[in-house]
Amino acid sequence: MTIGKENIIIFARQLALVIDSDISTYQGLQIICDKSDDETLKGVIERLQDEIAQGASLSDAVNNESDYFPKVVRAMIEIGEESGELSNVLNQIAENYEREQETAAKIRSAITYPAILAALMIGVIFVLVLKVLPMFNEILSALGGEMPPMTRFVMNTSQVLSHHLLPISAALVVIIVAITFYYRSAKNKIKFDKLLFHLPVVADLMSAATAVKFARNLALLIKSDISINRGMHLIASIFDNHFVKQKITIAAESIDRDTPIEVAIEQLDLFPWVLIKLFSVATETGHMDSMLDKAAATMENELNYRLERLTTVIEPLLIIILSIIVGVILISVILPIIDIMNAIG
Repeated sequence: MTIGKENIIIFARQLALVIDSDISTYQGLQIICDKSDDETLKGVIERLQDEIAQGASLSDAVNNESDYFPKVVRAMIEIGEESGELSNVLNQIAENYEREQETAAKIRSAITYPAILAALMIGVIFVLVLKVLPMFNEILSALGGEMPPMTRFVMNTSQVLSHHLLPISAALVVIIVAITFYYRSAKNKIKFDKLLFHLPVVADLMSAATAVKFARNLALLIKSDISINRGMHLIASIFDNHFVKQKITIAAESIDRDTPIEVAIEQLDLFPWVLIKLFSVATETGHMDSMLDKAAATMENELNYRLERLTTVIEPLLIIILSIIVGVILISVILPIIDIMNAIG
């Protein structure tokens, strides 16, 4: 549990401003606390104030709030305080989280509209199957005549769903609950999160988004004079994906055993070739932080392109699928009625 990325951004920005204004840390925290609308953040700041009042440094106080501040943020505040560059470090933390928020917002935006369209499509199909088709079934039965195979299949499906809606709904709920409980164990979380990297379309997006986050955060840590070995261990903690967390931890331990950095990164088998190639170049040139920033920018542009292309493809595809399904349902109902009317005529 943390105070959330948005609160970290606000806290870092405001604290950097306070430090630049030559106000004491204690007074600055009081100002931030008074302006905050978030009760959790207020509680954290009040505890920080209590510890600072007792003589603790800001980094020590923040380290004692490990449930609310990620390892990366705590380490950077400690380095910033030791180097006298705390204001710059806090602004870098805020900028980094802002970029992550922008990337996450783009992903949500790309997914939201297709998801709404898919939900509407399912709703339309259910209304047709559960409400409209039973009425046509009565009409066809009253008129008599033999139904074509396609019509019989559609009508039988409609009857099964309408007569057994409650058991089917209960079965779906049981399946969802079972999957939720299955996902709760750490071992199964890793399996599920690993699956995301093997699904069509999703795998490329996951790889790109993970690489951007990894490169940007590692560059930030290196700029703060944190070694790559320590940085790798810190970065593992920022990922919510348990599979990625496990793989980066293994790579960090491999680097601790003197495995070359570029080899450990390649063995992760998580990132696009762009990041791996730039990592190899960076180890030779010694400009790791700038290379990682360039890699993050390049991969972010690629991710944005993939998201735009995905949205462009999915929207018309869903409309076409809906049109085909609705068309099949209508044709299966209308054709028998036309045949019966012609026979009567």
